[in-house]
Amino acid sequence: MSNDFKPADLRIAACKLAELGGETARRYFGRASVSRKADDTPVTEADHATQGAILDALAGQFPSHAILVEEEVADPDQHTKLKAADYCWVVDPIDGTRSYARGIGVYSTSVAVLHNGEPIAGAIHDATTGKIYSAAKGSGAFVDDRPMVIEDRPINTDTTVMISSFRRRTVPDAVRRWMDRYLFRNQGSLCLHLAWVAADLADAAYAIECKLWDVSAGTLLVQEAGGIVTDHTGKPIWPRDISNYRDEDIPILVGSQTMHPKLLSTLVDDGLHT
Repeated sequence: MSNDFKPADLRIAACKLAELGGETARRYFGRASVSRKADDTPVTEADHATQGAILDALAGQFPSHAILVEEEVADPDQHTKLKAADYCWVVDPIDGTRSYARGIGVYSTSVAVLHNGEPIAGAIHDATTGKIYSAAKGSGAFVDDRPMVIEDRPINTDTTVMISSFRRRTVPDAVRRWMDRYLFRNQGSLCLHLAWVAADLADAAYAIECKLWDVSAGTLLVQEAGGIVTDHTGKPIWPRDISNYRDEDIPILVGSQTMHPKLLSTLVDDGLHT
């Protein structure tokens, strides 16, 4: 696709694809069979069906674009190879599969498009409300059609940090200290954590075990809503060489203009930058 393709147009396409994914996942909710992947994480038939519906639509609309997705691709030949494409769509069909598989309706579908390794448009469908959070680089962030802006409020008794699980990692000392000061929430979907920070429903989010499909749309939402996005050392996470991505973790810290540096300083003080 030519460079004339505007991020604002791609945002609209991402919204439609995320909504398609959400509708597909909803049809399977409560009856999807569950299996285990090689890393022992759960996957449902709904993950495959949802991803397949989105990829089929992408192949028809953007045949010159590449894809990077969480689950196995049924027909990879219908998409352009990563090394041959400037544009790449990154899809997480169901973020929150463990909740979904147990009948908990807190999950999301995330769709983003990267240009030369950096997100320029993305959307997240929130199954809890049906809302679509989206953003286009340089054009702002939206919940449905309403602009989102992160309020830079002072730290108080309602300051809320979204924290993902540390099941395979030791909880950092800095995070333990945060627990004495801030409210904590974990909804089981990092995509929703990021969307809710962008929507000013939470003040920050921190996660260590993140994959590219977890963060591609959500970090753009936060940036376009006026927040700060870095890794746990304070370095930018974009752009990335996605053609050589091998499912490695991408630790992230996002937050308001006040909360992000406050949290980052405690991580750095604990030596987590080494």
